[in-house]
Amino acid sequence: MTAQPKRLFDPREPRLVLQLRTGVGQAGKAFDAEIMNISTGGMLVKTSSCIAHDDPIQVVLPKSGAVGATVIWSTEDLYGCSFDNPISEEELEGVREAARFSSPFRHAYGVDHETLGARIKRLRIASGYTMVELAQKVGVSKPTLWKWEGDQVRPRHETMGILAKELGIGELELVYGAPRLGEAAANLEEDDTQHGSLADIVRASRKRIAEAAGVDEVSVDIHINWGNE
Repeated sequence: MTAQPKRLFDPREPRLVLQLRTGVGQAGKAFDAEIMNISTGGMLVKTSSCIAHDDPIQVVLPKSGAVGATVIWSTEDLYGCSFDNPISEEELEGVREAARFSSPFRHAYGVDHETLGARIKRLRIASGYTMVELAQKVGVSKPTLWKWEGDQVRPRHETMGILAKELGIGELELVYGAPRLGEAAANLEEDDTQHGSLADIVRASRKRIAEAAGVDEVSVDIHINWGNE
């Protein structure tokens, strides 16, 4: 029996009305969903999947990543949810910005405007894995991992969990976005390039190129043309 709707949002509280594609996780499973409207206290989610009322859920938001919530009411494919802890105004603005993001391939992007393939590649490099090493850990071939990172094919559900574990992230955030890890990686790269010596920058660049290509560092040659000097 469907729970009877009850007031979710404070009528005095401003809320965003939008359609933001994201993911909802419950009991170890991830579902495609859309946030129809949201405030600091809760949200209205639309999904074709069945979400239980008696188990907590997580929803991926642009700034915070996976955020805990509870289903208060539901009707057909709409679910009114209350956040376990109120989200910030900064998070609301992040949701607004993410909803404005437009692309003919929008369905392929997570809440952090990154495709699954790009996310897998970024997290692999940040974790220090070559393509060969991660492929062996997950139990697939290097060409398969290459296709994942190129968004040519999508990992199967059972493989997604193993991949998430090896990359040190929850499956929900791997599939739908990992904004906090993305910011950390970007900050680390910025620090390396801004404060290192030329030798440090070349060394770090060689390592990153090797990791991205799945080869040893000795196979990467960086040449600087100093002109006629």
